[in-house]
Amino acid sequence: MHKIPYFVLGLGALLLAVLALRRRLVLRRRGVAVRAHCSAVRRPAEGGPALLTLRYPTPDGRTRTHLAREGDCPAGTREGDVVEVLYDPRNPSRAETALAARRAPWRNHDLFGLMGLSLAVVLASVAAAAFG
Repeated sequence: MHKIPYFVLGLGALLLAVLALRRRLVLRRRGVAVRAHCSAVRRPAEGGPALLTLRYPTPDGRTRTHLAREGDCPAGTREGDVVEVLYDPRNPSRAETALAARRAPWRNHDLFGLMGLSLAVVLASVAAAAFG
């Protein structure tokens, strides 16, 4: 009776992780490199990594904005610096810094962990439904 919500939750998390990993890999493969300018650096009051606001132009003449974590940009990036960004030509609002997009696929620990956990939840709920 309570097994179905766990199955749906696990399947949803698995789908989310697969789509996010696919997005990262697609951007890495077909992304267009542009120079983005860092327009702002926001440091949280309670500490932690800074968020950088990057602005980049696209061929349609629009200027897009991307928020990047401090670890996804070259060390020491400050306001006014140039950072290479990859954006998806099919959807220019989807972007990552070149440093983050070119990270080795197995370095996506967060998504692989989510995939493993959600797969375990799905398999456990299927086993519980079959045997219990």
